[in-house]
Amino acid sequence: MDKKAKIAAAISAAVTNYIRIEEESLMMDQGALFAGQSASGGAQVTLPVINIWGFSGRQAIMQTRNLMQMKAFSRSR
Repeated sequence: MDKKAKIAAAISAAVTNYIRIEEESLMMDQGALFAGQSASGGAQVTLPVINIWGFSGRQAIMQTRNLMQMKAFSRSR
């Protein structure tokens, strides 16, 4: 292998290793959160509950208002 190919292989291996380590770290943190413990200690962490229906309704209302404003601005020209 020539020198450029060796350098490219080393960079690729380093990036792959870094990504794997970060993914493992995130998985351990998430596992601790779902088990009711933070990653740094034994304190209980509550995850926020997101109401998807409410969120999508709010998003629809904002989108409708945006469309109404665009229509109002185009009429005034």
